[in-house]
Amino acid sequence: MNRKNFLLTGLLFFAMQTFAQNNFTFSPEKPKAGDVITISYSPSGILTNTTSPINSIVYTLGAGEKVNDLNLKRSGDKLMGTVKTDTSDNFIFFSFSADKNFDNNSNNGYWIQLYDGDNLKKGADLSLSEFYQFFGRNAGIEPDNEKALKYLDEEYKINPELKTKAAVSYLRLYGQVHKDEAPALIQKEIESEIKSGLKNEDDYLKLQSLYSIAKLPQQSKFMTGLIKEKFPEGKLAKGDYIQKYLAEKDLVKKQEMLDEISSKIKNDSTWNYLQGSLPYFQSALITAFQTNKDYSGMDAAIKKYDIKGMALAQIYNNAAWEIQQTDSDLNVAEKMAATAVDIAKKECKNPTEKKPDYLSESQYEKSRATSYAMYADTYAMINFKLKNYKKGLPYAEEAALKISKGMSADENNTYALLAEKTLSTKKYVPKLEQFVKDGKSTSGIKDILKRAYVKKHNSENGYEDYVTALEKDGDLKMIAELKKGILSDAAPAFTLVDLKGNKVNLSDLKNKVVIVDFWATWCGPCKASFPGMQKMVTKFKDDPDVKFVFVDTWETTDKKEKNAADFIAANKYDFHVLMDNESKVVDQFKVSGIPTKFVIDKNGVIRFKAIGFDGSDDKLVTELSTMIDMAKTM
Repeated sequence: MNRKNFLLTGLLFFAMQTFAQNNFTFSPEKPKAGDVITISYSPSGILTNTTSPINSIVYTLGAGEKVNDLNLKRSGDKLMGTVKTDTSDNFIFFSFSADKNFDNNSNNGYWIQLYDGDNLKKGADLSLSEFYQFFGRNAGIEPDNEKALKYLDEEYKINPELKTKAAVSYLRLYGQVHKDEAPALIQKEIESEIKSGLKNEDDYLKLQSLYSIAKLPQQSKFMTGLIKEKFPEGKLAKGDYIQKYLAEKDLVKKQEMLDEISSKIKNDSTWNYLQGSLPYFQSALITAFQTNKDYSGMDAAIKKYDIKGMALAQIYNNAAWEIQQTDSDLNVAEKMAATAVDIAKKECKNPTEKKPDYLSESQYEKSRATSYAMYADTYAMINFKLKNYKKGLPYAEEAALKISKGMSADENNTYALLAEKTLSTKKYVPKLEQFVKDGKSTSGIKDILKRAYVKKHNSENGYEDYVTALEKDGDLKMIAELKKGILSDAAPAFTLVDLKGNKVNLSDLKNKVVIVDFWATWCGPCKASFPGMQKMVTKFKDDPDVKFVFVDTWETTDKKEKNAADFIAANKYDFHVLMDNESKVVDQFKVSGIPTKFVIDKNGVIRFKAIGFDGSDDKLVTELSTMIDMAKTM
């Protein structure tokens, strides 16, 4: 071993001791902001012995968030790479994944804090705390409030002035970890705030927030009214005006209100903080024109606010998709979708817009391709409804087959609809069969396969066996994946009220397999999954050992119960809905996004967790049914 290699090995050894991980080391031992850091990584956990390429991303925190691809090169049985830090950085973390599976280091993650001399740089522990609360999700990390609080306390030791500035967020986190001790600590902070004197709106807002996290709704409501009275032009008043604008139905008034808001943001320094929200306010007006079928007004607003590029493509695609769902104004939808597709395709191949800091180059490239696939799918579906089958098919092929590789059930469904109309069964049936094998089919795809089967055999006889055989490989793969993801966490105890005013206690459901589905009326994927969830409820309605509860959470409307009840009634869903009005239970389950489903066994132990919805009702029913059957035996 030459001297150069010896020195490197020694440095890596000390770093390994510091990080206490055998499969991840770095040098120098105490890297400073601005240093080039050498890392060594050996895949572990779910990535152990993987033959798939390792996707490596490095995230840096400090003065904002920056994301870059990490080029790792193999050296023996390890992967080696370097990271160039900036003087403004204080913390970096790594995402290692393959085939959408993360090596999350037993939920500890892989990270490095940066130094200032021999001491941690200010903000390094704060960033680590935020990693365990928020940013770690990018690396497959489940939120861990205990660790987040631990490192926040460490930050306050060297940065005590931060504790005063971040008192509300600190106490909210403290309350999630130490529920019994929190009320006294919050009350002490309330008394300190009152004693120090309320000098401006921010002081009043802080007190209002403290009352809120202390679960003192009357005091919080009183403070809200007092703030609006004392600061009629303050942030709360501005917020009320924004909400009034968003709710306004009269398009002329809505336009006038937006012009006023835009002018104030531009000319009044007290409105500057809303600058970043201006595109959202503009899109609300444009959507209102579309909802009212005032398409000339919609285009006039787009021109007035100079909306172009991918922002315009997104607006047109969303509008086109909503319009085509009603099967009306399809020619209008076709023009919008065509524009969206044209913009997205050009941007996909030769990007002109700046890469967002929160995406690496590879992530940005994938994001552009995914957007184009989505818009191409919309355009293809509209052409299907217009009976322009040959025109729509190439876009469906690009979306479903070339970009998404058959892994998007929704896009596969659009392709199947158009392929049936334009291609021979010899050409499209093998692709549809593969969708079924991969668990990326829909009931619509199976209907098309059934028609092709009957056409070939002049009978339905044997069709069920044919489909079952196609599903077999996919089912075996699914079961193997589910077994890898079996959990053994105690389900948090909770009591919630349903839409009829009845209290429902999780402990009352012991000896049953319980499926808890977190959702909200504003959540598109939640609502998209509900037809499949209705199939599940119907399938198990006569099984006394299985119980479904749908927990409505994270709602922003004032009339939460009515909003939820109206939605369920309008769609004729047979769901037992529980109201998590304070978003307390969703926090207890450490949910980071919805829809999220938990399968709890008869002993009150969480066995499975499923996040999101990929558009396939068939897959949802098959996977969730299998989870339930497996949970019954545990």
